[in-house]
Amino acid sequence: MSNNIESTQSDDDTPRSQEYHSSVLSEETLSESFPKYDGQIVETHHLTQKPAQTTPAEAVLPESLTERISNELFEHQATALAALADDENVVVTTSTSSGKTWVYALQIARMHLYNPETTALCLYPMKALTRDQERELNNKLRDDWGLDVKIGVYDGDTPTDRKREIRESADVILTNPAGLNVYLPRHNRDSGWRRFYANLDLIVVDEAHEYAGVTGTHVAWILRRLRRIVRAYDANPQFVLTTATIGNPADHARRLTGELFTVIDEDGSPRGSRDIVLWEPPVDWDQITDDDEKHTAATDQAGSTKSGASESDPAAEFERARQSTGSEAAQVTAHLASHNTQTLQFCSARQGTEIAAKQTLDTARSSDNLAVEPYHAGLGKRLRRRVENGLKDGRLDAVATTNALELGIDIGSVDATVTAGYPGTKQSFWQQIGRAGRGTTDALSVLVGGDDAIDAYIFDHPSYLFNETVEDAVVSVDNEPVYADHLLAAADERPLSDADAGLLGSETRLRETVQMWQDAGVLEQTGRLDGTGVGYAGDPRPQGRLSLYNTSGREFAVICIDTDAQIDHDPVAAERAYRDYHEGALFLHAGQQYEVVNVDDESSQPRILVKQTNTGKYTQTLSTKQITELHAQEHHSLAGAYDRYFGRGTVKITYDQYLVRQISTGEVVRGPLPTQSPPMELNTELMWVSLPPNHVASTIDRLDVPLLSPTARSSGDTRVPDEAAQYTYGGGIHAAEHGLIQLAPLELLVDNNDIGGLSTLNHPHETVSGPVWFIHDGIDGGIGFTRAIYDHFETLTERTRDHIAQCRCDRRRGCPLCIMSEDCGNNNDPLDRATGKLILNDVLAAI
Repeated sequence: MSNNIESTQSDDDTPRSQEYHSSVLSEETLSESFPKYDGQIVETHHLTQKPAQTTPAEAVLPESLTERISNELFEHQATALAALADDENVVVTTSTSSGKTWVYALQIARMHLYNPETTALCLYPMKALTRDQERELNNKLRDDWGLDVKIGVYDGDTPTDRKREIRESADVILTNPAGLNVYLPRHNRDSGWRRFYANLDLIVVDEAHEYAGVTGTHVAWILRRLRRIVRAYDANPQFVLTTATIGNPADHARRLTGELFTVIDEDGSPRGSRDIVLWEPPVDWDQITDDDEKHTAATDQAGSTKSGASESDPAAEFERARQSTGSEAAQVTAHLASHNTQTLQFCSARQGTEIAAKQTLDTARSSDNLAVEPYHAGLGKRLRRRVENGLKDGRLDAVATTNALELGIDIGSVDATVTAGYPGTKQSFWQQIGRAGRGTTDALSVLVGGDDAIDAYIFDHPSYLFNETVEDAVVSVDNEPVYADHLLAAADERPLSDADAGLLGSETRLRETVQMWQDAGVLEQTGRLDGTGVGYAGDPRPQGRLSLYNTSGREFAVICIDTDAQIDHDPVAAERAYRDYHEGALFLHAGQQYEVVNVDDESSQPRILVKQTNTGKYTQTLSTKQITELHAQEHHSLAGAYDRYFGRGTVKITYDQYLVRQISTGEVVRGPLPTQSPPMELNTELMWVSLPPNHVASTIDRLDVPLLSPTARSSGDTRVPDEAAQYTYGGGIHAAEHGLIQLAPLELLVDNNDIGGLSTLNHPHETVSGPVWFIHDGIDGGIGFTRAIYDHFETLTERTRDHIAQCRCDRRRGCPLCIMSEDCGNNNDPLDRATGKLILNDVLAAI
C-alpha cells in the first residue's frame, strides 16, 4: 500500500537501467546460456519512465489527518478523495501498484475522525488478498496514522470467538462476496450486525474487474441485497470500487452496484522504464503443412468421394511440431533467474505452477543453485506466506504462480515477469506485468506465446497490446435463474415488499417472480407485496445453495476412491461435469492423471468418483447440438439477404460420445464410446447470422482452390456432410464460427469456454433462409456475452477474417493458431480456411 513516490534503487545505490534488462535477453547472452535460442524474440517494446504527478494532501484532507501523513498524494488519489467528499461514488481504474488502496484507507480515516462510530465493509476476491490487506490497513490506520480503528477479517477461516468480537466492535470488516452472501441474513438475530449496518458509511469492492460474467452477475445481486438491508437501518453508504484498466469502468460499476459512479482514470503514480518482449516458441512448419489440394485432386481423378483420412488428431500433430509454451516459459524463467533477475512466472492453472517450478529447476544449470517455488490458492496459508516473504526478502530467485499473485498481494518488487501464454485479456496481461518493477524501478516482462488463436493474433498484431483500447467487462442482471435464486435469499433476509422494486428488479419482474415462488410453496402464499410483505417459507439457508461460479447452483465434488477423500480440485459445474468428467474420462490434476469411474448426479451432494492412473492416453468428448425455440429480439437487416439477429432460444447439448487417443501421436486407440451423460438444455441468449439461400452455390463457384474431400467420418456421422461441395462450405462456415468465438476476448472480458456455437447449412426457423451460424452463451439464462459480441460484431468479424487469411500454417483445414478449437464437439471436422475467408468477406461487404 506504499505510495512508492521515492525511487527504489539497487544495492549499489544505482537505479536499475534499461540496458541491464536488455542485456539479459541480448543475442550474446542468450547464445551463451540459452542453447536452444533460435530467434524466439519476435517483438520488443520499451515503455519510458514516467514521473509522479502529486497534489498536497492539504488540498483534499482535513488538517487532523494531513498532520499524520508525510507524503503528498498522487493526483488520482486526490481527485478520488475530492469526489468522495462531494458524496459521489468513485471507481478508481489505474495501473497496478498505483496506490488505489490509499483512496479507501484515507476515506476510512477521514470518516473515523469525523465520527468514530462509522463503519466500512471491504470486499476482496481472494482470502489471501483479504489477509494481506488487513495487515496493510492496520499498518496505515493504526500504526502510521495513530487511529483507534478496529479492523477484522470475517470469513470461513476466522475463529468463532473472533467473529463475535468483530461483529460487536469492528469499525472495518474485510470479507469476500461468497462469505457476505451467507452472512447477510444474520442481522435478524445478531445485534452486532445491526450495529455495523446502521453505521455503514463506506462499501469497498476491491479488484472489481474480477467480477464479470457469471460471478459478476451473482456479486451484483449480493450487493443489491446488501444495499436493501442497510437501507432498512437508514444507512446510505458510498462506494469505492478499484479495478484494473477496463474499457467500461462507469458502466461496470453501475451494473455491479446499481449506483452511479465518477471514474478516476488519470494515473498520477510514477513508473520506471519497462521492456516488454514477445517470445514465440519455435514451430517446425514442415511437420504440419498438409497437401489437401493435391490430395483432393488425386482423389477426384480416382473417382472417389472419400479421402479415407486417418483418425489422427490434427491439434496433437501441431503440438508435436511446436515447442510447448510451458517448457519455453520455464527455460526463459531459468535464464532470467540465473542472471540475478528475480522472476515471477504466471501459469494458467494450479498444476501448471508445480510443473513450471520443476521445469525451471531442471532447466537451470546446477551451478546456478536457484531457489524456485510454486504458488497457488491450493497451498496452505503458511506455505503461501513463506513464498510471499521469500520474494520480498530476496531468498527466492523465481516463483511460478497462478493469477493469485496478479492481484494486490504484497510481494515487494520483483525484477521480471514471464507470462506462459496470453492470459486472455489485456487487463490481465497488464496486471501481471505490473507486478514487476513497482514504483520507479525498471522492469522486464516476457510474454511466451500460447498455442491458440488469440495468442497467434497478438503475435501477428503486437500493436494490439499497446494501443489504448481495453476490453469491456460484461455483467448482466437479466439472467432469470440467478435473479430468482437471489430473490429467495433476499426474502429470507427480510420480507419482500413493493418498496424493493427498482433495487430488486422492475415492479413487473419482482411481482411475477414472487408469484412463481409462491406457487412453488417457497414464499409465503398469504403474503402481499403491498401489505405486510412476503417472507421466505422454504428450506433453511437458501443462500447456501447459491454458487458464484454457475447459474444452476449445482456443483460436483471430485472424490478419489483410492483414498476415499476429496482431492484438491475446485468443484465442477454440471455443464463441465457432463462434458469433461463423464465416466471413462481421463484428466490431469496436480501432475497426477485420474480416470472417472462414476458420476453420481442423483444425491444431494453430486460427486465425481475418480481413481489414479497413468495411461499415456487422453480423452476427447464429442457432442451433438440442437437450437430450437428461437425468439428474435433485435434484427439488423444487411444488404443482399444477409441478416443478423439477437435473441433467446433453447440450446440442447448432448455430450454423447468420446474418443481415447494416444498422447504421443494423437491417434484414436478406442472409440467412439458412450459417455452416459444426460442431455443438457440451456434457455439462453444467442446471436445468429443468416446467409442468402443460394450462398452455398455462389461461394463454391467463386472458390479458386479445389473442393475438400470429406473425411471418413462423413459416411457414418450425419453432422459431417458427405458431398464435397457441402463439406467444403460447411468447413468454411464452421471456421467463421470458431474464429469469431476464439477472438471474442480481444474485445470483451470473456472466457471463450463460456460461449459456444453451431453452424449449419439450413435451419427451420423463419428468420433463416439459407446457411446460418449461431453463437450462444454457454450458461443457462444467458449472462450478456453474446449480447456484447452482437454489439461488437463488425470489429470482431474483421479481426477474424484477417487472422484466418494470414495464419502461417498454410493449411486448408487450419491449425490451433487459427480455426481449430480444443473444445469443438465435432472434432474440428469439417474446417476450411479458404471458404471461411470468402464467407466472412461476404458478411462484411453486406454490413
